[in-house]
Amino acid sequence: MHVLMLNHNVRGRSTYFRAMGLARELVRAGETVTIMTISSRSRFRVHESNDNGVMVLESPDLLWGSLRTGWDPWDTVRRYFLGKRIGPIDIVHAFDSRPAVIFPGLALSRKMGIPLCSDWADWWGRGGVISATRPWPVKLLFGGVETFFEEHFRKYADLVTVTSRALERRALDLGLPRHKVHYIPSGADAERIRPVAKEAARNTLGLPHGVPIIEYMGFVQYDIALALEAFALVRREMPAARFLLVGPGGRKVDHLVQRLGISEGVMVTGVQPPGTMETWLGAADVLLLPYQDTLYNRGRGPIKLGDYLASGRPIVTNPVGEIGDLLQREQVGLLAGEKPHEFGREVLRLLRNPELAQRLGAKAREVAEGSLNWRHFGGLLLELYREVMANRVC
Repeated sequence: MHVLMLNHNVRGRSTYFRAMGLARELVRAGETVTIMTISSRSRFRVHESNDNGVMVLESPDLLWGSLRTGWDPWDTVRRYFLGKRIGPIDIVHAFDSRPAVIFPGLALSRKMGIPLCSDWADWWGRGGVISATRPWPVKLLFGGVETFFEEHFRKYADLVTVTSRALERRALDLGLPRHKVHYIPSGADAERIRPVAKEAARNTLGLPHGVPIIEYMGFVQYDIALALEAFALVRREMPAARFLLVGPGGRKVDHLVQRLGISEGVMVTGVQPPGTMETWLGAADVLLLPYQDTLYNRGRGPIKLGDYLASGRPIVTNPVGEIGDLLQREQVGLLAGEKPHEFGREVLRLLRNPELAQRLGAKAREVAEGSLNWRHFGGLLLELYREVMANRVC
């Protein structure tokens, strides 16, 4: 079986990791997978590479910055012809539903007579990410467009995979048949990210020993204000504590840090290579995953959760959506309220109780190796592919 996965992100960002996590498991099972994702720089040339048996095609895009996320007509058309050239395809799986994903996916499905699958990984429109986190001109110009693409084309798919129960309900509310909609959360790559001894990680990164380090990792930094405000309260109790932001930072972060008066305690690393993540995570005492009760949080399943679990470090988060369900089911961290003092209190609880932190971290690693491993979800997806192909033949 040859599966073509179409992704709307630049390589190494967001949903790309979801597609890759599933793709690697399909390859391990003996299938052939090609991921088509957006090149971070190229405007005319296709870049081809192999990642543990997964063929990766980085398609050219004429746009820039946050617009380089599946909106370019040039990329959209080019992907259709690239798909025709890569050889016989048995299934095309569109990860989310922006033009550069859904249009070539639909066209290839109809041209080749193969099933179209659609993956829904974020709640973008209808009060989701674009409404809550984007400037008002973007909301005004793109809110309706985002919602249209997010909802309209799902009905054409033979199979819809969703990353959260909230999106599962939304898909069903759109009238999709129950048998087409399947919940496949994002998993943990326990082989790519392994627990690293704290002392060794800090030596490698040049970070101080003997001081508490709490860490937030992510390129898209949802709810970062809660994490920083909680850290400001932690620092009052533990002045030596450090906040490690493994990601790009930016004006919003700079402004918050200055306003809270915590600039001496905050380190922003900038974007780091994926291969270094286990070391950065290993340097932390506690990992932060602020997850306030918003529509977009209820609708998503953050990729970083799997990395956090695999690192074997305890997590502090909020009892919302899929993450809340996980922590109520498995003891991998602590659930906190949404106010900074509530969040900070749980961080302090872990910093002051190393035995509890170690026990929760060990459980997190156990979950990453077991029920939340990509291996499990890749097997489930393969079964769904076989079923949808059999139904097509019938």
